[in-house]
Amino acid sequence: MGGVYIPRFRISTKEIARVWGGDDPLRIKDLYWVEERSVGGPDEDAVTMAVEASRNALRRAGIDPRELGSVFVGTESKPYAVKP
Repeated sequence: MGGVYIPRFRISTKEIARVWGGDDPLRIKDLYWVEERSVGGPDEDAVTMAVEASRNALRRAGIDPRELGSVFVGTESKPYAVKP
C-alpha cells in the first residue's frame, strides 16, 4: 500500500503559457493533456512532500509509525539543488 501527497496549490496551463512567452494555451493543454498542475507551496520541497506521503501511507495501512525501523526516500536531487 502506498501513500500520496499532492500539493493543494494549482497553476493553470494558460498562466504557464503566458509566462513562458505567450504560446497558445490550447496547444500546450493539448500537448500535455492538462488544464492545471499542482505546485508546492513556498515551504514545500521534496522532503516535506515525502513526509506527507509517508504519513498518508502509514494511515492507510494502519501501521503504527513507532513500529518502523527505517525509512528510505528517493528524489531526483537534493532539496533546493533544482530551483523552482
